[in-house]
Amino acid sequence: MFTKLAFALMLVVLLSQFAAPTVFAMGAPAGNCAPGFTLEMAMVHDNHHHRHVGTDTDKNGDGYICMKPVTPSGKIHVHIDNNLP
Repeated sequence: MFTKLAFALMLVVLLSQFAAPTVFAMGAPAGNCAPGFTLEMAMVHDNHHHRHVGTDTDKNGDGYICMKPVTPSGKIHVHIDNNLP
């Protein structure tokens, strides 16, 4: 009984080490967007149903991307990473 509990606690401690950087990464954005682009959280933006032009990759790892609609209906967006100072 004790060994199962000790194993479960060690597993929780080990896995919590990997969760901390993800939570920390969602702090303040590491950069800004170009004029005309909107700063959005990368994971929240992935839930929309529209076409993406550019990359959805968060290259600087801060959890944010820049988005700009390019059609009147807003169905097509240009995505770039927020890397401007």
